[in-house]
Amino acid sequence: MKLPSDTTTKIVLASTVALASVVIGGAAWLLKWFIGLISRTVISGFNYSGSKWYFILPALTGIIIVSFLVRKIVKAPLEHATEQLKEHLKEHNGMIPLKLGFYSIIMTALTLGAGGSAGAEGPIAFAGGAIGSNIARLFRLDKDAVMVFMACGAGAGIAAIFKSPVGGIFFAIEVLRIQAKAGPLLMLGAMCVIADLTELALTDFTPDITPPGGAIIFEWHMLLPALLLGIAGGAYSAYYRRTGSITRKWLEKMRRPIMRNVSSGLAIGLSLAMFPALFSEGYGALAHLASGNISEASTGSIVSGLDGIWAPIAGMAGILLLKGFASSATNSGGGVAGDFTPTLFAGGVLGALFHVIFPHTMPMPASIICGMSAGMSGIIRAPLMSIFIVSEMTQTPGLMLPICTCAIMSLFVSNLIEQLSNRSSRPA
Repeated sequence: MKLPSDTTTKIVLASTVALASVVIGGAAWLLKWFIGLISRTVISGFNYSGSKWYFILPALTGIIIVSFLVRKIVKAPLEHATEQLKEHLKEHNGMIPLKLGFYSIIMTALTLGAGGSAGAEGPIAFAGGAIGSNIARLFRLDKDAVMVFMACGAGAGIAAIFKSPVGGIFFAIEVLRIQAKAGPLLMLGAMCVIADLTELALTDFTPDITPPGGAIIFEWHMLLPALLLGIAGGAYSAYYRRTGSITRKWLEKMRRPIMRNVSSGLAIGLSLAMFPALFSEGYGALAHLASGNISEASTGSIVSGLDGIWAPIAGMAGILLLKGFASSATNSGGGVAGDFTPTLFAGGVLGALFHVIFPHTMPMPASIICGMSAGMSGIIRAPLMSIFIVSEMTQTPGLMLPICTCAIMSLFVSNLIEQLSNRSSRPA
């Protein structure tokens, strides 16, 4: 796609970019609001002083309802939204029916609001792609422009949901492989910035995760711990990917949808019952950990009765063991959610655990933030997107060097472990 030369076409194109971006930013805000509304409704009726086994019911019910609605009303696949985006780019000339974008938002809110242990980014990227492609058609743009607008809309969705315009740009480049040409890249940048500003304005310019105590100052002694955390993040990423893959294959073998729904719903519910911090996206738990409240990892969990520091350590270890399993069960068992936020959450918990074990390496907030970068980069395999999403959503540009160190090292170690594993599993 080339930039237009005549004034009228430029005005039409600029109007399309602005309108699509604002709508996508508003959609991201609506999705977050809807998730919060349902979550508060689900949780408000529960007594947290006792057992957490009641988490099984909303998780199971949510998965069954969402799967039923997708099969009977939507009648189109919404699971694994990033894969669906690539499919529409490849097979459907970038055109996504607008109703699918709307359904994606509703189903995601129901999934996460009921406790699904995943994220909102994939579905909002899918919805953003639907909004972008349909507005492009509304302005009678050509087929190539529709495809570009779909990819740019998806990037704008990521930018808005994470409040990370550069992260949204790299999502479109690294994950969707948008054309690396001046015209598409300029549109992509503009849409990511406008969508992000729209979502920020609707949330009073409040970041999702704010390090307590103000800005974190980088110190050179953080680099070695960041390197070690990156290695740990890479090893954990390989485990997370393997766990998720096994869970997905296990669920996909079940031919009857209801069996898959019940199995995944019970798996999620049992995970939440054992470790309630796994509920939904997990941003609240990360905020508590960053403020030094490490007991948040074990509150209400099956290890809460352990003495002293052992309860939060066991709580964080349990979360790390189950997160890949719970996330994959959410996304492959009938729920509609995203794959990125779980990696940020798991990486953040890993960073918190690293700080608890090695308390004098770097501050807890810095360790969590660097861990988030390690988790996303090692699991998703998109290091540039990971670096900028983490840096922007936490507003910590001063930690860019350790964030980069963790991301790159995690990716390297994760790839290395999987290569060695694949090599050893081949027949001689």
